[in-house]
Amino acid sequence: MLENKQKILKFPKGFLWGVSTAAYQIEGGIYNDWSEWEKSEARKRELEKNSKKHANFVAGLACDSYNKYKEDSDLAKKLNCNAYRFGIEWARIEPEKGKWSEKGVEHYREVLQDLKKKDLKIVLTLWHWTNPIWFSEEGGWANKKAVDYFSRYVKFVVNELGDLVDYWITLNEPMVHISNGYLVGIFPPNKKSPVKAYQVFKNLVKAHKVGYKIIHKRFSDAKVSFTNLTNFFEPARKWCLVEVLFAKLADWFWNGSFPRRTKGYFDYIGLDYYFHDRIVWYPPFKKNKNQEVTDMGWEIYPEGIYWSLKSLSKFGKPIIIIENGLADADDKKRADFIINHLKYVHQAISDGIDVRGYFHWSLIDNFEWAEGFDPKFGLYKVDQKTCQRIARPSAKVYAEICKSNIIKISKL
Repeated sequence: MLENKQKILKFPKGFLWGVSTAAYQIEGGIYNDWSEWEKSEARKRELEKNSKKHANFVAGLACDSYNKYKEDSDLAKKLNCNAYRFGIEWARIEPEKGKWSEKGVEHYREVLQDLKKKDLKIVLTLWHWTNPIWFSEEGGWANKKAVDYFSRYVKFVVNELGDLVDYWITLNEPMVHISNGYLVGIFPPNKKSPVKAYQVFKNLVKAHKVGYKIIHKRFSDAKVSFTNLTNFFEPARKWCLVEVLFAKLADWFWNGSFPRRTKGYFDYIGLDYYFHDRIVWYPPFKKNKNQEVTDMGWEIYPEGIYWSLKSLSKFGKPIIIIENGLADADDKKRADFIINHLKYVHQAISDGIDVRGYFHWSLIDNFEWAEGFDPKFGLYKVDQKTCQRIARPSAKVYAEICKSNIIKISKL
């Protein structure tokens, strides 16, 4: 009889172990373009048409992290994390055009100082898809002045809070905002215009470059990047040249567009990995096996994170996995999900790819954008009525990984 033994995989010294959140998804009480869209008649009609309860798709109080931020940082410490990724809300900092909120700045200063006291490295996101109302009313990212407005915001934040930040993320998943906001039309501003989409792409590229320069002018040794949602595309049949070509084109466009256009303007690459896509030549051009899926129907494919890391390594910069997680309300798959993905992260490191950290999405259940409150991504579940945080069993597993800097995998 073969004895089942465990293989121990150790991560590099100083490896960043963290959790990720986003301001709008957890803070609550935010007034911006998303909060207004959620309450719009068009959004209500759309949800009613699909027999969905409108209240479940309005962020509202969210997780009340605006008031419970110390509790959240305590949870990160309980997980033995040495880093925390979170965002600040532009609409709180500049609620009116050109007018800065002292209250907003002071709040985020207190949040940052709390994290510093708890010895957590800070990864700060400046923009995570949401915009102040005034910015949106002037055309959002399709406006020629958008880059100037964003630059002014970045400069203000850098001057006010920059001394407390360890890693900067200027923009979160810009390609998702472009696709869902200006091509598919399922995110604000709900457009379907390739012309506007291209204009937004150009503006976001410029905004990142300018933001990068602003941060480095103030802090020469700053670590600045953006997050890149990187799907692992592969042909369903490697012998089918059309599918091979389609997969390469998808990778070139979706994964590579933003890093190529901003090359020389990032100090590390922020990787978000959730999706594997087996490309076929016929509509809808994707045919996954889906042997195991999340609550949202997304295929669980840990090996894809290895190939995503390998693909991004060609840009010659360190890589930090900023987001990787799953919707799993019953917490039946999350522990294995984390370990299996980390196994491939370790393989990438062993193969010479410079991976500096892993941040699980997410610390707590949150408002999952157009999907509302239904998807449960948190290591801690959140009672929607009381906002009480309750640890899921997987939290204990992740805490042990963060503490020991190793994972244990079974082998025969």
